[in-house]
Amino acid sequence: MKIRATDFVALPVSDLAAAARFYREVLGLHQDFLNEEYQWAEFDCGNITLALHGGQPPHPAGGTQVAVAVDDIVQAYAELTARGLRLPAPPQDWGVCQSLELTDPDNNTLLLHHRADGTFGRTA
Repeated sequence: MKIRATDFVALPVSDLAAAARFYREVLGLHQDFLNEEYQWAEFDCGNITLALHGGQPPHPAGGTQVAVAVDDIVQAYAELTARGLRLPAPPQDWGVCQSLELTDPDNNTLLLHHRADGTFGRTA
């Protein structure tokens, strides 16, 4: 498996509308995407996207999620399980992307990510 880039950094927020307003109006970030059904918003931070995932209880300190792009989620899953890594769930298919969640030794969440259109990193 080869890591190609970091696709986004996600922050859990309890109230998506209030958080999105803060990032737009207080911090002045350009909002690229907002989907209230999925409780998801994305902001242009230059070289990376900052994503907000609404309706979430705050994570404990160090709970920020980093998503890294891989070529093939199923292959990555097979490689990691063959190495003996216990994963909380199999890969998830969200239509626009696939993801696989795992944690590091300090319990920080890492998301392996593959966009359906094959792009990675900042696309705009």
